[in-house]
Amino acid sequence: MEQTSGGEGQRIADALERYHTRDLWDQWFGTVATTVPDHFESYVRILHRLGGRGEPERRWADIARARGTTVHPGVQFCRLARTGLNQNVDLDGYWQGPPAAGELDAGQLSVLAGLLTIHTATPEDIFHAVWVGWGGFEPGVGYGVPVSGDGNLAVAGGFREYFVFHGNGANLAQPPWFGDAGRLNAQSPNLAWPQDKSWCMATEIDFDSTVVGGSAELIAAVVHSLELEAVEVTPATDLSSEGDTVNMSFC
Repeated sequence: MEQTSGGEGQRIADALERYHTRDLWDQWFGTVATTVPDHFESYVRILHRLGGRGEPERRWADIARARGTTVHPGVQFCRLARTGLNQNVDLDGYWQGPPAAGELDAGQLSVLAGLLTIHTATPEDIFHAVWVGWGGFEPGVGYGVPVSGDGNLAVAGGFREYFVFHGNGANLAQPPWFGDAGRLNAQSPNLAWPQDKSWCMATEIDFDSTVVGGSAELIAAVVHSLELEAVEVTPATDLSSEGDTVNMSFC
């Protein structure tokens, strides 16, 4: 893997740009369309697992059963769990932390990367982008982080800025900075896309889920994966903290 020009992702920035304009921002803030381009056939949202790293691993469906709430496309964890925003949840006497925002855990990333790789004609040409604001993640300094790039990718006039790397499907499944068992730097890519433009994956830094746009066949494979907890969404699905209008508890 090597760091490359941010210009490789300019088409993604251009696709998202119009939703970050004054005319559309209020209506589309926090939606799928502000996270991945809106031209794909289908979309899916992967819900980040709770726990791991010594804690019990639980799915959002486990929380829903315990709280009598519902998993649906626009679900927000605090409303699902009936807690405050970013608060832990008491589940069977065990205080469980909320799902991680801005990163997909190593196990889920590996499974998702496998599905993405077999649904592109260019599995040896996949671009990975990581937000420049993560502490400890610095090209050429952090463990395994490539260097020698040519400019970053700026989205929506700098609303988000990313380091961009060129690699392949194996790198997506386990980025070189993960180290052994993902212990050294577990930051998953915040954006990824193949050279043939057949899909786009996005883990927005403030969201506790990952969104993929692609073919109907790819999205169906993700939804039906036994290892992932995923729900089909649309470009208009609201992923903001106010987007859950089904589970109406306060958060």
